[in-house]
Amino acid sequence: MKKLTIDLVMAVLWLKRPPIKLITQFYFFAFLILFSANHVSAQSLKPARLTGTVFTADDNKPLPGATIHLGATDNIVISDHNGNFQLITADTVGTLQISFIGYRTSFLSFTKNKRGPFRILLEQDAPVLREVVVSTGFQTIPKDRATGSFVQIDSSLVNRRVSPDVISRLEGLVPGLLFNRNTISSASGNLDLSIRGNSTLFANNQPLIVVDNFPYDGDITNINPNDVASITILKDAAAASIWGVRSGNGVIVITTKKGKLNQKLAVELNANLTMGNKPNLFYDPNYLNANDFINVESALFKANFYNSDLTKGYNVVSPVVQILANARAGTLSSADATSQINTLRSFDVRNDLQKYFYRQSANQQYNLNFRGGTSKSDYYLSLGYDNELSNQVGNNNERITINSNYNFTPVKNLQVSVGLNYTKTNNQSNSTVDAINRISGKSRIYPYARLADDNGNALPIVHDYSLNFVNSATNSKLLDWNYRPLDELHNADNALNAFDNRINLGLKYSFLNGFNADVKYVYENAQTNTADYFSQDTYYTRNLINEFTQQNTDGTLSYPIPLGGILQQQNASLISQHLRGQLNYSKEWSANSRFTALLGSEWSSAVDKSAGQSPVYGYDNNTGAVNPHINYVTYYALNPKGTGSLQIPYGQAFAHTTDHFISYFTNEAYTYANKYTLSVSGRIDKSNLFGVNTNQKAVPLYSGGFAWNIGRENFYHVGWLPVLKFRATYGYNGNINKTATAVTTLSQQSNSYYSGIPYNRIANPGNPNLEWEKDRMINLAVDFGSKNQIISGSAEVYFKNGTNLFGNSSLPPSTGFTTFFGNTASTSGHGVDINLNSKNIATERFKWLTNFIFSYAFDKVTKYNVQSTVTAYLTQGDGNTGVITPMVNAPLFGIYSFKSGPLTHATGDPQGYLNGNLSTNYSSIIQQTAIGELVYNGPSRPTSFGSLRNTFVYDAWSLSFNVIYKLGYFFRKSSIQYGALYSSWIGNKDFSSRWQKPGDELFTSVPSMILPPVDNNRDFFYTYSQSLIENGDHIRLQDISLNYDLTRSLWKKSPFTNLTVYGYINNVGILWRANHKGLDPDVYSLSGGGITSLPLPRTYSIGIKSNFK
Repeated sequence: MKKLTIDLVMAVLWLKRPPIKLITQFYFFAFLILFSANHVSAQSLKPARLTGTVFTADDNKPLPGATIHLGATDNIVISDHNGNFQLITADTVGTLQISFIGYRTSFLSFTKNKRGPFRILLEQDAPVLREVVVSTGFQTIPKDRATGSFVQIDSSLVNRRVSPDVISRLEGLVPGLLFNRNTISSASGNLDLSIRGNSTLFANNQPLIVVDNFPYDGDITNINPNDVASITILKDAAAASIWGVRSGNGVIVITTKKGKLNQKLAVELNANLTMGNKPNLFYDPNYLNANDFINVESALFKANFYNSDLTKGYNVVSPVVQILANARAGTLSSADATSQINTLRSFDVRNDLQKYFYRQSANQQYNLNFRGGTSKSDYYLSLGYDNELSNQVGNNNERITINSNYNFTPVKNLQVSVGLNYTKTNNQSNSTVDAINRISGKSRIYPYARLADDNGNALPIVHDYSLNFVNSATNSKLLDWNYRPLDELHNADNALNAFDNRINLGLKYSFLNGFNADVKYVYENAQTNTADYFSQDTYYTRNLINEFTQQNTDGTLSYPIPLGGILQQQNASLISQHLRGQLNYSKEWSANSRFTALLGSEWSSAVDKSAGQSPVYGYDNNTGAVNPHINYVTYYALNPKGTGSLQIPYGQAFAHTTDHFISYFTNEAYTYANKYTLSVSGRIDKSNLFGVNTNQKAVPLYSGGFAWNIGRENFYHVGWLPVLKFRATYGYNGNINKTATAVTTLSQQSNSYYSGIPYNRIANPGNPNLEWEKDRMINLAVDFGSKNQIISGSAEVYFKNGTNLFGNSSLPPSTGFTTFFGNTASTSGHGVDINLNSKNIATERFKWLTNFIFSYAFDKVTKYNVQSTVTAYLTQGDGNTGVITPMVNAPLFGIYSFKSGPLTHATGDPQGYLNGNLSTNYSSIIQQTAIGELVYNGPSRPTSFGSLRNTFVYDAWSLSFNVIYKLGYFFRKSSIQYGALYSSWIGNKDFSSRWQKPGDELFTSVPSMILPPVDNNRDFFYTYSQSLIENGDHIRLQDISLNYDLTRSLWKKSPFTNLTVYGYINNVGILWRANHKGLDPDVYSLSGGGITSLPLPRTYSIGIKSNFK
């Protein structure tokens, strides 16, 4: 009873862990343990000792303060500061129960002959209450002592989602991180990210991505998500400013997995299969059904709209127009024409596209990794294989990844690290979906096209020339000139092969008391080789040969472009190097006071090269033979006759860019009494991009931070909120624009009209004062946690000011330039980030956990010296096309429109305002509307966004849902443009809702259809009128994750230490949207441009993850 009392008192005092005199109390308690154990041992009958060490399973560190309990007895001991314990008992067999707050309880059996020393690993429980360590890429910092704004995503949360890339897994997990999916870049498949809004106008606006301490210069999709141990997002100046001129948009630091000291070989396997639905082609708003399209064509034919094309004989005309022309010429009866046209009305090309050109996507992912270590070394080896079959037939991607690292201590105080990351990618891009829409002079295929007959045989469609001309040309001994998309799909051979090697080397030597010198080097070599082979069976080759074919005087044909295939190649390479030397110092006076400092320098170099080779004609893909006898000088008359003359296409393109940086940096932090922390950091960057004066001035980017752990103050006695911490930071981040340089840059032009010789144009005059952009940020934050962490989280508010931003300024014409691009613009912004966690229910068998994220980000342009035109603000103000058009005192990305009234009663024409009055004089409205008269509808990027993730755990089952939301923004919906419909075949679903008779203006804002000549100003005014502006607010169920841990259900001799089966559904669907048109605000669509992305298809994943003994 005496021992039990002593041990219980010791355990309670240890768990409270008062911040003062912790080390002294620890040794006092350890002495009590030894004394009580020895005291009992002396009085026990045949006593025996059980010994062991308790470690954390995730990072293999000793765990002090763990409770070791002998079965149902009162015999309890606590592990010491090295995780060691000893327990005295006379029992010959029994079970030890090992527990620690925040970790899963472990059980260990002992016998008379098996009494230790035991090695016990405790696995982390959720939510984690232990210390979290974040990485800046230069050092690791206990988050408890951090002053800056850090968000860490651990491996389990990264792997909650299933995808081949890392970055997309962050959506909905990080406060302040926004995925912009309704831009032209995202429509092309490139992720567009922003952290805490915009920090620049014309410089790189994407976050810096760091992998294992250095910027990742290659393709980030090469990183295997299974190799990621954690991701830290640096959001404010104190967190990110040490990265200098590349940190203005935030920094994403990825840390890959490593081996562990004193660990036996551990093997982990992760395998999954993801199946995706076909995209919903019927969502596309820029589409007109066959019946309406044919009716439009019939009306245009009667108005003689196609006469010019029909007269030339070879211009593109649709099958319906050709049928109508044949009937008018008397070669086809009216009844047969009507019958053929009515048959076409029943077709929908989207059905053939869905059937032959799209499929369910299927992505396989396999990863096997090994890790372990001895007392002096650790290792990690990962092998990954991904096979992605795109939902477009003909497109697939294979990726092989090898990631390894080895750390060892050859002599005392010296640590050597070696790492190798290798990625090999094979990509086939043989889909012809985009090419089908590239009909000569058109932007969309006619909606009633048939791509295959009832037996699946390929059918020709109109492409570059009318079908009548193509058939006649084929009869004249030219190569078959028909374009059959289905055959093109089978004949395509477009391959991209790439590899990326990344080698890391490191030396770390510890000396004196608390000092260590750290030298790191990384070398990256990435190569991309593209080979597009067009056999003679492909339309591209047949068309080019036919265009240049010459008829000799004797009637025979000659081929300046020889028969055979055509090979086009392009190569690109990247070689980057980073060398860093760093001196670190760390000193702890007690468990409550600590000082850390680092000082270092870094050299970086990146060389980008690309070369596009001239087409190789007459190429034989089997033998590699080519026809070397090509005349590139002669101008050949082209077919069809009368279309001009050209030289055979020839040309090579080369690009070479070299960037050099040298940087000096420092960071210091001091924590006093485990309550107060001060931090400072600074960095000086010099580059071949900056001006001479700027490099000489060496003005640093810097930051300072303060943290006050109020919850540890003696005067603080709020029992229900024991964790309360205040943080404040101030500092500068930076940005660079590699297209702007300090030296005069030239652009080579074609031959001069006057001299006939090539000449150069000055693209930008030299600027010795050119420097980096600066982004000042103030961050105020509160971290909090209630008793037992029932509720915990953080709330942050920030203020940003961008200065020295790149922008255009006007210059006097006498200088020879009208505008100048330099450090002339500025912006400001502010926002809020809230991260809230709650344990709604937490019993032994059931848990319900919630994570809520809310972010608000607003920014505006405060200085820009060049005012754009009304047209520019209308067409480019939203930033979705990739063109930046700043307006002072407005968000960088905003929606602007013409003020509009109702449609006219008599004709259904749209109405605008001219001099304050309703008007249909569209030309005058466009020309005379002042910028101040435009309607500012609001920002085009969400100003409020976040997520709500609920997790339910019941025994071995785990179920979670993530709901994301985007609020406070607008988008411009696409609609009908009659000029684009007639000339480019671009329709829109709004056509069916158009004004058709007086009174319709009460129910629709879609203008009436007018026959040619089309007033393009009418189309333009309607497209950019306020009647097409929609609210972008929406809430989406992003994903559902379901896991089942089989480990508990397996037999004791199972080879698995952990076996989990999981399922995952992504892109589940929109729960609510503010617009009533059924439109997805995350889908990019452009009126009259034919550019439309489609909603991401829903995907379903199933996988298994296991750890072997």
